[in-house]
Order: sequence, then structure tokens, then C-alpha cells
Amino acid sequence: MKDELRSRFRGALLGLALGDAIGAPFEGAPPAREKGTRKPKCDMPLRYTDDTEMMIGLSESILEEERVVPETVVQWFIREMNPWRGYGIGTLRVLELVKEGVEIEKATHAVFPEGSFGNGAAMRVAPIGLVWAADLKRVMTEAEKSSITTHTHPLGIEGAKMIALSVAIILRTGSKEGLLDELLKMVREEVFLKKLLVAKEFLKSEPTLEEVVQKLGNDVLAVESVVTAIYAFLRFGDSFIDTINFCLDLGGDTDTIGAMAGALAGVYLGEKALPPTCLTNLEDYERLLDLSDALLRLSLS
Repeated sequence: MKDELRSRFRGALLGLALGDAIGAPFEGAPPAREKGTRKPKCDMPLRYTDDTEMMIGLSESILEEERVVPETVVQWFIREMNPWRGYGIGTLRVLELVKEGVEIEKATHAVFPEGSFGNGAAMRVAPIGLVWAADLKRVMTEAEKSSITTHTHPLGIEGAKMIALSVAIILRTGSKEGLLDELLKMVREEVFLKKLLVAKEFLKSEPTLEEVVQKLGNDVLAVESVVTAIYAFLRFGDSFIDTINFCLDLGGDTDTIGAMAGALAGVYLGEKALPPTCLTNLEDYERLLDLSDALLRLSLS
């Protein structure tokens, strides 16, 4: 059992990083003309973006505090931050203000008066779903605390909760079946509920790429990417590469959609199902393994 858990923990973090790094070169592209036309490029160094870097910072903060402490999370974000990895301007400004001594809440509202509703909190939240999978209420609580360091809008927070819950539910059940029904019971924001129902209908049919983009989305807003990633996993999650291929074909925010879908496919399939060539070329592979194993030890303590 512990070996299987280790494989799933590793699969989640490595899958997130792979989806991010493989998706990055395609970011901003229009949807492909047909499925399967964009292929992962793993025969070269795979550099991750801010998605994985912030996931690493969140993981380190959890290991330090054994819970989510927003002030510690932000300090790890600042410590790990390499601006060239593609951070949003708003996130960079929030972190700069906090570094200057501004309180987190004041910093986030100074940059985003109504709160950011992008997918930045959702892209990094997988470690929370892993560590507290046994307690879904705590998963939601910790996900919200991790979100408010940069994203305080209810939609940004809800997106993070959905990805964290998905990771936790998949880890608990080892299955894709029933995930949408569980999310439909727990999600509160109407716009997400409607998109989950669309995804449920899509799983019964064969929507085109254009239909998926039109009805679920492919951009940086949480409401235009979180359900898209969940759908990608549910449709193609029996194969990690097929899941990521689909994210590439969608175009738009390919690195973050790939990161979220990659985390879900990774926790479902486990480390052994991830492509070895890609893992060999993945930046910070050993560090990600160490983080995964440390998070597992915390979850079992």
C-alpha cells in the first residue's frame, strides 16, 4: 500500500511538472485543426514555468509548517521566484509588495481590488489534495488559505478547491468514476457547476476541439481552464501522454491546463505510467521526487 501511495504522490507532482513543461512551448497557440496534431517534445531539457515553481514553494511551506500558513507560503514563493519563468504581472507585483513589508491582504487588494480570478491558485494546489486526502473539508480549507496569498476572488479560490479536491478524491478512490458527481456536490459557484454539467455531457459524446474551447475554455481564468483540465483527465486519463496531447491541441493556456490535468492523470496512474524519456529530461526531477516522498511522510504522520 505504501509503495502504491508513493507512486501516486510522485505521479501527481511529476505529472504536474511534465504537463507544465511540455505545454509551455505551445502556450498562446490557437486550437489545433484536429486532435493529435501536437506532440510532446521530450528529447530536450524540459524547463518548467511558474506553475511548478509555485507548487514547489507551496510544498516546501507545507513541509515546514505541517499546515498551510499564508505568510510562510508567500515567503517560499518569494524565495523560489524566478521572474523569467512566466509569472503574471499581477502576481509579481503582489509578491514584490509583500517583500517590501506590505501585509498579504493589503498587497493582493492593492493589485487586484476585487481579487484575482485567474487559475494561478489552482495550478499549484495539488500538494494539498495529496497531504489531506483523508479529510475533504480540510482540503477545501487549506486550499483556500493557499489561494489567498495571491488570489482572493471567490472564483479563483473555488478553482483551487476543485483541483485540490479532485486530487484528493482520485487518491482516495483510485478511480475516475464518480469524480464529477462528487465535485457537483461540493462546488458552490454557479458558473463552475454549469461547466461541470457540460463536461458530463461531453463525456457522453465526441465534442470537437472548438466546442470544448467554446464551452469549457482554454485561457488563464479559473472558470475557463479548471473544468477543462478535469475534462481532459476524465476523457483521456488512462494515458498520460494522451491527456497532455489533448491539452496541447486545445491551445491557449497550455502549460497551466497541462499542469492541472497532468497532476490528475499522475495521481491516478502513478509514477510508473509517466513517460521515462520525459522524466529523464525534466528539470529538478530529483527534487520533485524528494518533495513527493516528504509530503507522503507528512500525510502518514
